[in-house]
Amino acid sequence: MHRFLIAALALVGTAHAETLIVGNKAEHTVSFIDLATGEEVARRETGKHPHEIVTTPDGKTAVVVSYRGPDYTGNSLHLFDVAGMIRTDVTSLGSARGPHGLKWIPGTDKVIVTTEATQNVVILDPLDERTGRRVATDQQGSHMVAVAPDAGRAYVANIGSGSFTVIDLKRNRKVTDVKAGDGTEAIAVTPDGSTILVGNNGSKSVMLFDAMTLQQTAAFDTPGVPIRVEVHPDGESLAVSHFDIAEVHIYDMASLDRTATIKLAENSLPVTMLYGPEGKRLWVAATREQMIYEIDTSTNEITRKMKAGEGSDGLGYSPITLERG
Repeated sequence: MHRFLIAALALVGTAHAETLIVGNKAEHTVSFIDLATGEEVARRETGKHPHEIVTTPDGKTAVVVSYRGPDYTGNSLHLFDVAGMIRTDVTSLGSARGPHGLKWIPGTDKVIVTTEATQNVVILDPLDERTGRRVATDQQGSHMVAVAPDAGRAYVANIGSGSFTVIDLKRNRKVTDVKAGDGTEAIAVTPDGSTILVGNNGSKSVMLFDAMTLQQTAAFDTPGVPIRVEVHPDGESLAVSHFDIAEVHIYDMASLDRTATIKLAENSLPVTMLYGPEGKRLWVAATREQMIYEIDTSTNEITRKMKAGEGSDGLGYSPITLERG
């Protein structure tokens, strides 16, 4: 049986104090927040510019990228034991540089990470491998990535090229590039795998594409820069964060009508969003405010704000209880 499935089954029927892991990209740390209390229990050093985070399916390990900034371009993933809140390993990506977008590939031991500076992606088991399989995008600004729920394909948003790249995860090869709008960054896939959604920063729009034909099926303009797009786990609604106007907008997936506007603090700079596994909560990282907003998805009301570090951005979820000393 898959090693992560065994560990996940062991969690069933046991109460756990959930944990949110936050990448604080301006101070090169990660925060561990106890979701039962909203308290930041620990803050630990990590690689420089920790933009994106993913956790193993059993929630025991958090994987954090070391991206890039002035006079620095990273090439590593940093692994943390969630319960102990300690860094356990560093996985080198070799000559693949500028890791940013990061997703776990369902049903496997592997992640896919965009390596923006070298215009490729790397597919590897972060717990065992040290180089992994590289697939070139040959596109400028390969930044964020989304993975189809059947693990057949990945979709990479290319900011500089205004496109997204389709990667065949079964054969580890590039399929094609699809032209989108100006400054394509946000990217998501619906839970049924039928639709790809991309946010275009420059043209301030969200586009929808059929995942089979890769043809555009719909689009709508946004009042701000749609820096991130996330689909609710039930597939019925869509969240878009706008860092320039400090708002999160909720849209109905069927009609694409906006159903809610959630206003954050004026200078909050919301970027990364993450739905809780059951879809009842939406967490939003307020990068400039050093806070994480928690939103009740049944009412679209802000229920609390949780302290994190400077440049709080990447978010990862775990059902694991933090070990307090």
